[in-house]
Amino acid sequence: MPYIYMLRCRDGSLYTGIAMDLERRMGEHFQQKKAGAKYTKSHRPASLEMVWETESWSGAAKLEYRIKRLRRSGKEALIRFPEQVNESASLRQEESLYTPRPELSSAIYKMDREKKEEAGLIGGEGSGESSSPL
Repeated sequence: MPYIYMLRCRDGSLYTGIAMDLERRMGEHFQQKKAGAKYTKSHRPASLEMVWETESWSGAAKLEYRIKRLRRSGKEALIRFPEQVNESASLRQEESLYTPRPELSSAIYKMDREKKEEAGLIGGEGSGESSSPL
């Protein structure tokens, strides 16, 4: 299933994207891989803020486009109230239903942190290191 996601970058800006494999895509963004977005290469991502799931790639692309056209205040409102994505007239698509998946935001972060710990890039529990996002 396709996912629509919003990243908060270290400079406070917001990036919206779509992916079929969310974990892989987050790795591309956060690890600055070639396949990552041009925007996140110059605006380093800090956290995965919100994720929605939908049935079709075309539905995901339509929502991504509509979110990108919102003002910052509209994007922040979606992060705080993700269920509004289906209620907002400017975001609604007759054929698509978007399911907020906030639990994926923390799950992806946890998986990424565990991989970094395994690789010795950051300290484990009790290492005294701060738990800043990715």
